[in-house]
Amino acid sequence: MTETAPGNRRTTAHDHAQLAEALGWTVIQVGKAVALGLLPPYDLKSPRWRAATVDALVESRDALASTLDEEALLTGDELIALLRLEYADWRRGREHAVIPDPDCGEYWSRALADDLASRGEWLREQIPPQPLGARRCAELLAELTGLEVTDDDLRLLIEQGQVAEVAFYKKWPLYDTAAVRRLGTTAEGIALVTSTVADRQAWLAGSMTSEDTAAWLGCHPRDLPRVAADHGISPGRFGRWARIDIARLTDDEDALEQVRRGQVLGPEQAALHMEIRRRDFDYVVAAGWVAPVRHVTREVGVRKTVDIPLYAIGGLEDALRTQGVDWEAVRAVRAGEASPLREYTRLPAARADTVRAFCAQLAVAWSVEVWPHFDNPTDRWEIDWEQRHDGHPTRAEVVDALAAHRGASKHAEHIVLSTAVGDVIRRARADLSPGAAVVIDTETTDLDGIVVEIAVLDAATGAVLVDTLVHPDGVPVAAGARAVHGITDEALADAPRWADIADEVLSTLAGRRILAYNASFDRARIAATHAHAGLDAGRLPSAEQWDCLMEAQSTWLRIGRWLPLGANHRARGDAAAARRILQQLAAPPDAYRP
Repeated sequence: MTETAPGNRRTTAHDHAQLAEALGWTVIQVGKAVALGLLPPYDLKSPRWRAATVDALVESRDALASTLDEEALLTGDELIALLRLEYADWRRGREHAVIPDPDCGEYWSRALADDLASRGEWLREQIPPQPLGARRCAELLAELTGLEVTDDDLRLLIEQGQVAEVAFYKKWPLYDTAAVRRLGTTAEGIALVTSTVADRQAWLAGSMTSEDTAAWLGCHPRDLPRVAADHGISPGRFGRWARIDIARLTDDEDALEQVRRGQVLGPEQAALHMEIRRRDFDYVVAAGWVAPVRHVTREVGVRKTVDIPLYAIGGLEDALRTQGVDWEAVRAVRAGEASPLREYTRLPAARADTVRAFCAQLAVAWSVEVWPHFDNPTDRWEIDWEQRHDGHPTRAEVVDALAAHRGASKHAEHIVLSTAVGDVIRRARADLSPGAAVVIDTETTDLDGIVVEIAVLDAATGAVLVDTLVHPDGVPVAAGARAVHGITDEALADAPRWADIADEVLSTLAGRRILAYNASFDRARIAATHAHAGLDAGRLPSAEQWDCLMEAQSTWLRIGRWLPLGANHRARGDAAAARRILQQLAAPPDAYRP
């Protein structure tokens, strides 16, 4: 507690908390004042001020308060709010150096904070996702793939190095959820998970519990380990016993052989059984030397199933007796080398290779870019393309080209030509042409209020055509809106009214397409502001002139939801962020070029 001598002079040194109490400030205000150099240096060895120094500061408290700009520096909590992060995301962002260290002592400068906020969406994408335990990871993988993924499947994937351990919570390991999502959303990952689940289910089908095994052998469960050990048999996964091993104990050689030859294996296990590469096994199947005895159908996602062929061991061993095949030569081939079995048959071309070959051929034939995309849930290829200035190739011309392509035509029922994504790409490229379009953004007094700031950028160059505050003409800025964009009634006092700038704004928009992130909002607010100013609505751009970049982005990403813009909620910054999205829409990630 602060002690004062007669005459109200202090006699004790003050730390940050005590000085804050003396000045009527918060501890954070004192800390910011220290970082900004507004308070004198500590005059004791510890971070404290002498009593006389504190007395002098209290006497000049009003002057100090007027010079303290609290918004010049941000605390961690203030930066979390600005970046719209959850605390856990903030912590991981700091741990992984996605969010930089404070640049002003223990605080972040306003310049650095604004720079981070302008890249907020990108920053949030760089923060590693929350790691999860094995059970939660298995549940996530099951949700992504639609498969019955268990903890045991996930542990096997962990052992294979597919999912890494990245942290611990108490004594429990946590795993990389980004790796889990890759397994559940990529074709290769889904195939691996499907195979892992199928292997577990096949083992469960081909094995027995200890209780069932003991009953079959007529022994007590506690004697089973001894009986099995006497015959060199041990349990496998989950403490279960292979049926073929138990059949061996019956001394019924015919039954044993029948059980053994009737066991089924998936493609990977079949190749291992034949001691050949997986690629060579594909040639064995293509040559007709072995055929699946049945298929196991597995659901992947909501609308897709995968058929996994199963091969009988007896059939695999019969194939190894095929006349004229040097199996030792096949087994001697190294990874990456051509298969000796090519002389007996050809492998059918993969659908993906055939479709991509068609796209490359189409690109060359018409001198345009072609944009293929595989939609895994529907098991379809979507093909879009650039159109030349003369309007070619048309959809009908591409349909004819597909029908004439010997390979791709066989997959026509799984190919969709000209989708909404292609429309978005072509429209974005046209909007980036000189003079074609502008990008606009507004800030308002409320969600259904009047414009208080407007910015218009040239879509092609990014040049700022309009950037001004707008006097709301008697409409106060709501507290909620002020908390978002930071524009106060005082800041608008000397701003021009809409009636003063309407001609300039409308002339800038005339004859161009008008693009906005949430176009319906900006269009409605401009119309409301125009009406509030008593101006003729007939001069406003028509609805056909407007287009929404938020809706276009969702179409381009093939998702069923709208994404936040992630900018700084000021008109110019938001318009610039929306223009960057327009540039993204014009650049498909996978394109075949002539």
